[in-house]
Amino acid sequence: MKHASSLRSAALAAIAAIAAIAAAALAAGADTPTLLEGPALAVPRAGHQATLMDDGSVLVTGGCAGAGCARIQRSAERYDPAGGRFVPAADMATARVSHTATALADGRVFVAGGWTGSAATASTEVYDPAAGRFVAGPGMAVARMDATATLLDDGDVLLVGGAVQTNRPTAAAERFSPATGAITAAGALQAARVHHAAVKLRDGRVLVVGGLVGRHQATASAELYDPRTGSFRPTGALGQPRCKHAALLLADGRVMVLAGSADCDERQKLATTEIFDPATERFTPGPRLVDARYKVASAAVRLDSGAVLIAGDANDVEVWTPGAPGFVRAAGRPLGAALAFSSATALKDGTVLVVGGYDTTITPTDRSWTVSAHAATRR
Repeated sequence: MKHASSLRSAALAAIAAIAAIAAAALAAGADTPTLLEGPALAVPRAGHQATLMDDGSVLVTGGCAGAGCARIQRSAERYDPAGGRFVPAADMATARVSHTATALADGRVFVAGGWTGSAATASTEVYDPAAGRFVAGPGMAVARMDATATLLDDGDVLLVGGAVQTNRPTAAAERFSPATGAITAAGALQAARVHHAAVKLRDGRVLVVGGLVGRHQATASAELYDPRTGSFRPTGALGQPRCKHAALLLADGRVMVLAGSADCDERQKLATTEIFDPATERFTPGPRLVDARYKVASAAVRLDSGAVLIAGDANDVEVWTPGAPGFVRAAGRPLGAALAFSSATALKDGTVLVVGGYDTTITPTDRSWTVSAHAATRR
């Protein structure tokens, strides 16, 4: 009898343990996003920008369409989260792809540079939501595409690097002042680079990391821009070279650098991440992705919960929860294709809007998806 009682106790303990593990798994997955099909864009887009506006809508600008992504777009549209649809916006003066689009403190959006279909451009435009149109902005001193644009604490926009021609990166940096409407020089990078990433730290400095420095030559180097001195200086290097990656500020003030390619091409795509600590100025290995990805510069966001979501260049969306050893796939149906140069924008209600991108035949899509919380992960 004692033996039977012991077996029953052991069985009940095992069941309780399994139930506890299951409950913990469900709790952990309670806020894991799920992927849903969204409304269609007016036109297919890849290499566009999708910028959150003060009213909660998203301004989608430019990009490319057609076979080979050869048709550069002047058009813009806005995603209306209340109506769950895209509505037309005014056209830009200049067709552009691989540009930047930065939300300013006054609610306008500053659009700069990009590829026009024949050359990189130094032109800029400002979208005024009150007027519903784009107005010409000041010209940059350097034409650039695939640059970064970072909103500084004083409201200025820091424009860094990019390419003046294909595979010809620049070290030039400039600052746009919304207060004066002027662009001024902002020093020079230690190393010219394009397809890099830039993130503003809590103390106001800007981390510039990785990028292409020569044909099929990615770099592991990183630099810090100090807006007080207006200069760049070297900081700790990545564990490996990265190009066409993403980077974002974590809730604890560190920076996560995600995915990319070690040679800026398909052959050496990465499924790794690295974490930069501003206190030590060192990078350490971060949580691993499920899928190797690159061409994801605009496709990663941090959620209000502190979780990190990445889309683009794979047939799924992945999410990382702070403290977890790695990313997991979001629930819901797959995207249907690995879409490069798509965008991910966190909305004010916690939903993420994923827009466009092109497939392996370099054909852009007009599809969008919304990623919302409160679902289990898809293994």
